[in-house]
Amino acid sequence: MMALLSLVIVSTYYSSSIVETSGRSRGPGYASDMAYLENVVAFVGPGCTLALDPVARLAGYWNKPILTGLGDSGRFKDKTDFQTLTRFSYCQCRLRKVFGSVFSHFNWTDITVIMDRDHEHSLFLGETLDVGLQIGGYKPNIVKYYSKNNPDYEDILQDASHVSRVMVISAHGDGVRRFLIAAHNLGYPQSGEYVFMDVEVVYFPGNYYGDHSWYRGDADDEKAREAYESMIRIGLYMPTGDLYTDFERNVKIRAKRDYNFDYDSRGEEVNFFVGAFYDGIVHYGRMVNKTLDNLGMDAVLDGYHMTRTLWDQTFEGVTGPVFLDDNGDRDTNFKILDFNPDTGLFEIVAYFWGDKPGYTPVEGKSMRWSGGKINPPLNEPFCYFKGDNPACIQPTPLQPAIIALIVILCVVIVGSVAGFLGYRKYQSNAMLWDMSWLIPKDEVIKHGPQATSFSMLSMSSGRSDHEHGDQLFGRIAWYKHALVSLRESRAKITAMNKELLVEVNKRLNLQHNNIARFIGAVIDSPSPQLLHEYCPKGSLQDILLNDSITLDSDFKRSLIDDIVRGMCYIHSSDVRCHGRLRSTNCVVDGRFVLKLTDFGLPTFYDDSVTLEDEYTYWQKMLWRAPELLRDEKPNIYTGKGDVYSFAIVLQEITTRNIPFEYERDLLNPQDIVDKVKDANPPFRPQLPKDLDTEIELLMKQCWNEDPEIRPTFDNIKNHLATVFKTKKLNLMDNLLMRMEQYANNLEHLVADRTSQLIQEQNKTEELLLQILPKSIVDQLKVGKSVEPELYDWVSIYFSDIVGFTSLSAKSSPLEVVLMLNDLYTAFDSTVEKFDVYKVETIGDAYMVVSGLPIRNGDAHASEIAKMSLQFLDAINKFKIRHRPGEKLKLRIGLHSGSCVAGVVGLKMPRYCLFGDTVNTASRMESNGLPLKIHMSKEITQLLEKSGNFLITPREKIEIKGKGKMETFWLDGYIGADNTEGAAYNTPGGVMPATSSS
Repeated sequence: MMALLSLVIVSTYYSSSIVETSGRSRGPGYASDMAYLENVVAFVGPGCTLALDPVARLAGYWNKPILTGLGDSGRFKDKTDFQTLTRFSYCQCRLRKVFGSVFSHFNWTDITVIMDRDHEHSLFLGETLDVGLQIGGYKPNIVKYYSKNNPDYEDILQDASHVSRVMVISAHGDGVRRFLIAAHNLGYPQSGEYVFMDVEVVYFPGNYYGDHSWYRGDADDEKAREAYESMIRIGLYMPTGDLYTDFERNVKIRAKRDYNFDYDSRGEEVNFFVGAFYDGIVHYGRMVNKTLDNLGMDAVLDGYHMTRTLWDQTFEGVTGPVFLDDNGDRDTNFKILDFNPDTGLFEIVAYFWGDKPGYTPVEGKSMRWSGGKINPPLNEPFCYFKGDNPACIQPTPLQPAIIALIVILCVVIVGSVAGFLGYRKYQSNAMLWDMSWLIPKDEVIKHGPQATSFSMLSMSSGRSDHEHGDQLFGRIAWYKHALVSLRESRAKITAMNKELLVEVNKRLNLQHNNIARFIGAVIDSPSPQLLHEYCPKGSLQDILLNDSITLDSDFKRSLIDDIVRGMCYIHSSDVRCHGRLRSTNCVVDGRFVLKLTDFGLPTFYDDSVTLEDEYTYWQKMLWRAPELLRDEKPNIYTGKGDVYSFAIVLQEITTRNIPFEYERDLLNPQDIVDKVKDANPPFRPQLPKDLDTEIELLMKQCWNEDPEIRPTFDNIKNHLATVFKTKKLNLMDNLLMRMEQYANNLEHLVADRTSQLIQEQNKTEELLLQILPKSIVDQLKVGKSVEPELYDWVSIYFSDIVGFTSLSAKSSPLEVVLMLNDLYTAFDSTVEKFDVYKVETIGDAYMVVSGLPIRNGDAHASEIAKMSLQFLDAINKFKIRHRPGEKLKLRIGLHSGSCVAGVVGLKMPRYCLFGDTVNTASRMESNGLPLKIHMSKEITQLLEKSGNFLITPREKIEIKGKGKMETFWLDGYIGADNTEGAAYNTPGGVMPATSSS
């Protein structure tokens, strides 16, 4: 460890910088400063999931190790995204094994997981358990609720009781207590038939996890205490012994001495995560020493190499034995606790050891079951979940008159049913033998200008579907004065048997907005022909591979939603499954509504390789599920196979690539199919790194190797409703319908498109002016590139609202948004009066600059100063709608100096400022006072030249990164008539609000 300490002291490669990064926005900024300005070679922390995610991705990009003592989210298990991350505490994904060990020990299989969507940690944990338990072979009933909406906890529990008696509650401590009190009101704990489980990883005072105890000192304490007897709790195993005791004592001493943080006076203990961070740093130090001795400094600076030396190791730490697996995650020990009704406390009754997984009971300890029971609750009670076991239903004696009445009613009912069934059978036979779907071949007109192929692209290199032999919807014809889609079948129809008639009847009965209507078939020809509804936009694959068609996120969502709705309908119908779901079998009508086709008539379809060229055959097999490929029977279809096919189509839509696009550089379709069939390891399309996380997760669930783990289409529909936030898709239907009406008038269409182009150009310019300065937009419009530019003198304004966090906590999200909108609307109207440019707003922070992109001599300082005074005037008059009795307190910082400005990024470009001037202006704001304008010496000197500003010196103060600085207060402005205007009082004195600029 001494070699590492020496390097810390003498080498410029290490830094002792400690920053607070509990936020997704500031964490990456701090990490960038340390990586580029201090040239660190490793990061310790953050712990918070939202802060760790971007920092860990950046660390991987910079090839620098990153160690954390928390970061428990299951997302960090994927080390393709977090290549240099090592976790020394635990992963939520391990909890599914801990819960699984309890379920297995007590023979519980029907589990409900209840999670609070309004509590970040609980949502992450609940979703991790959802996926993990499914991997473990369970099919949990998932219940999500919003705690901020004051849900009816009893209703939630009653609904869950219909499918489960074992309920895992992933919620804030107060939420767990509310559920247990509601359970007591329903009599669940008293019955001894229910078990509730929760997770209290460590005892951590504060509001993040919440208080997981039953005691609150209120009228519900007795109910809660009794209800908690039915609770099993999972927690991290806390180390014991002299090593941890000494460590805990030293941490308390250092915390009080160096940071004035007194654990004892706060009633807190040193939690597990502090020790986990310590173990991580010590382990990294050992590996640095070892690497220096064996390979030298170059190997230490190779973050990827150093990270791999940390993995797959076992050592003794202050938190006990540390087992790091070959994925850089710790196999943590857990404790399983039961409530002791005598003490009112939870006691350890079993362990789950990381190196020896399984339920390990503590000798001499056993579970105390609620309701006075001595045995654990059954997975399903004898009377079933809904109490509808016939053995539990007590018969009621009937009077003779009632018996006679029942007999008469039964005779009438049986007679009626028999008559009805007879009529239905007659009607069904009549419908079955209805041959109106048979179409004479001479009524289908194939010739003429419209009788042509309309498939634009194929899956390979631009060849048409006709050239591949896949003519499914590649031809159109006329039937009864209407365009239809025509497909020639390779099947040989020799007789009209009942099986064929049943198939056709089922297909004709399918009527849905996302199902292409089956019109009929021509069978009196050498090759039978199927007629379907004509969809002029072609197949989904045509649209995806047509670069001239722009597919925004809404358009893609609409296509995905249409497929899912159509598949839900098919799976709930008599047809049961599609079996041939591919992007070529999804067609799009004139209103851009996607419809499913080419299914439900197996007699007409044959995917045998002998009936078509091999290239076409193997291309079609790219959508087929692996278990069906291994079956080697071409016409076997399953609902779970449809789900796999949907995942491949989903990949096509989200990436606009053909299936296995990247893999085709080295493999042909048959090779790809062989690798999918092999399943060792599972072979799937490569996905881009910027793919939406929720969509990627859904895709991977749908193409899971185990068909039973794949979701149903109803599950997929509900999941997408959450991902898309139930946004109504197909919002442009009416516009697209109007466009279709103009299709036959070329001149009108050209004029309409030209008008639309001009409108879109105007919209684009207006949008650019909202995010970029006008001078920059003008350069872009004439085709000039915008290079970063150095400005020798500008003045920068920073401000934020003091107490904004506490105010937000007392307000609803909508109230916060309305308040900020009102405030920034007032500020924006003020900004327009001055020669300044608004850079950005982030939450309650507001940034303005003067002197760029159009230079204005020395006027930038006075423009920013006068604008700041008017902001103070506006904030004094500002009324908060939902809290009219409170006042917002603005804190402002100003500084002048040089900076570089330029446009950053291609997607959502930003006009950004860089340089020490920006940092100094930010420091002026953070070290200022409410309702005061804090200025640096540089801008003060510029303002003093005008002689029109009231300025008061402030004593020298310590500024982070700057040392002692001389700063000033801006108190007011004297107009050209030597009057100050109206004044108002602030905590720092009188501050005039200018009435002229």
